[in-house]
Amino acid sequence: MLAGKPFKKFIFNLILFSTILRCVIAFYMGLGNDEVYYFTYATQPDWNHFDHPPLVGILIRIFTFNLHWNNAFSMRLPAILGAGINTWLIAECGRLIKSERAGMIAAVLYNTSVYTSIIAGLFILPDSPQLVFWLAAIYCMLKIISLRSNQSPGSLLLLTGFWIGLAMMCKVHALFLWVAFGSYLLFNHRKMLFNPNLYLGLLVSMVIISPIVFWNMQNQFITWQFHSERVGVTDSGVNFKAFFTTLAGQILYNNPIHIFLYVVVLAGLLKSRGFLPAKSISLLLWCSLPLIFATTAASLFRPALPHWSGPGFISLMLLSAAYADDKIRLNRSRLYYTLLNCSAGLILLVVMAGTALIRFYPGTLGSKGDYQTGSGDVTLDMYGWDELLPSFETIRNKDIENGKMAADSPLLVHKWFPAGHLYFYAAYPLSLRIVGEGELNDLHKFVWLNRQNGNVAKGTNAYFIAPSNYFSDPATIYGNDFESVTLAAKIPQRRNGEIARYWYVYRLAHAKRALGKQI
Repeated sequence: MLAGKPFKKFIFNLILFSTILRCVIAFYMGLGNDEVYYFTYATQPDWNHFDHPPLVGILIRIFTFNLHWNNAFSMRLPAILGAGINTWLIAECGRLIKSERAGMIAAVLYNTSVYTSIIAGLFILPDSPQLVFWLAAIYCMLKIISLRSNQSPGSLLLLTGFWIGLAMMCKVHALFLWVAFGSYLLFNHRKMLFNPNLYLGLLVSMVIISPIVFWNMQNQFITWQFHSERVGVTDSGVNFKAFFTTLAGQILYNNPIHIFLYVVVLAGLLKSRGFLPAKSISLLLWCSLPLIFATTAASLFRPALPHWSGPGFISLMLLSAAYADDKIRLNRSRLYYTLLNCSAGLILLVVMAGTALIRFYPGTLGSKGDYQTGSGDVTLDMYGWDELLPSFETIRNKDIENGKMAADSPLLVHKWFPAGHLYFYAAYPLSLRIVGEGELNDLHKFVWLNRQNGNVAKGTNAYFIAPSNYFSDPATIYGNDFESVTLAAKIPQRRNGEIARYWYVYRLAHAKRALGKQI
C-alpha cells in the first residue's frame, strides 16, 4: 500500500478519495438523532448550551449560510472538511516524530477508524470540529518537545493553549490535553514549568472558554450537574453490563484491527522503546491512556458512550504508525501491510453495507405492528424523515382552512429525540413553533428554545407527532392538560416497498394551562 509512494501525493489522494466518499454518503443519508439535535444550537446561538459548548452550532450556522441552505450535506460539511484537515495533520505528526512513511500509516489508520472516519469524520457532532483542534494541539506539543535547547517554545506554547481552548469549546473534556501536557512536563521536562509562556497559553485557553463559565453562572451550573450525573458513582455498585458494553463499543468504534495493533504496540513498549524517542512515547501515552482509562472506568458505575474516549486513540494511532514503520524498515513488513489493507477493506465494507442497509432494507429491522412499527431499528434515525413534511403540511393546511387549528398552533414535544427530527424536517421548514413540555433531562436544549418560541397558551391548541419507532401516547403524557386529544392522521412510511414506520399526528385541543417548560 505504501511502498514507494511519495508522501504529498499519497496524502492528497487519500484526502481526495475519502472526502468524495464522505460527500456522497452525506448527500444520500439522512441526519441522525444527535445531528438534528445540534441544529437547535444553530437556530438559537448562545454562550453555551445545556449539554455542550457552542462551537458545533456556530459551524453549522456558517456552513448552512446562516440557515439558508439546510440539508444533510450542508450540515455535515464541517465534519467532512475537518476529516480532510485531520488526515493532513496526523500525517504531519507522524512525519515529525518518525518519518514520511509513519505519517502515511497514521493517515491510513485515521481514515480506517470508525470513530475518526465516520462518527466524527462524516456526522456533524461536537467531536467533529473538536478533533481538528485536538490534533493541532498535539502537533504543537510534539513540535515543542522536538525543539533544540537553544530554541524558544514561546509561540508554540501559546498556540497549544489556543487549540486546546477551541477544542474545549466543542467538548469540555479536551481539558485532558492540558492534564496530559502538564503531567508530561512534570515527569519529563520540569524546566519548562518555569516558562511564563506555558501559563500564558493556559490563560489563552481560559479566556476562550470563559463563555462556558459565564453561561453556567447564569444557569445554576446546569451543564456541570448534567455531566456529573452521567459519570458519577452510584449506590447501585459495579455495573458490569455497562462496562462490557462500553468496552465492546470502543473496540467496534475504533476498528477491531486497530485495537489488535494497539495491543501489539503497547506490549512492545514493555520490551523496547527504541523505535521512537522516549519523550515522544511519553507525551503520546499521556495524551491517550488517561482519557481512555477514565471513560472506561466511568462505565463500571454508569452506562458510558464509547465515543467519549475516541480522541484518546489518536495518539495510539501515532505510536502504532511509528512502531509499524520501524518494523517495516527492519524488513518485517508483511504483518503491518496486511493489517493496513484489512483495516481499509473493513471500513469500506462497513460504509457500503451500512449505507445500503439504511437506504434499501425492505421495511424495518425492528418491531412490526402499528404503534411499535420500527421500534429498535436504529437505521430509521437516518432514513426517510424528509417524507414527513409534505404529508404533515397538507394536514395542517386543511386544519387551518377548516378552523380546527390556528396558524400559530405549535408542535408540542416532550423529549429531545425525536423532537430534533421533528424540528429539522417539519417544524423549521414550516416556520412552525415547537414547544417543549416535560422533564429537563428529557428536553435538553428544547427548554431554552421555549424562550424564543413561546408557549402553548391556555385555551389554545397544539399538534403532537409520534413516530412509531419512538412512540409516546399524548393522551398519557398530556391528557390532563388538554380538553381533548384526537388522532388527526396516520402517515405511513415505506422503505423499498415495505412499511418501515408510521407517523401519528394528533390534535391537542384547548389547553387547560400554559405549557412550555422554563428554567
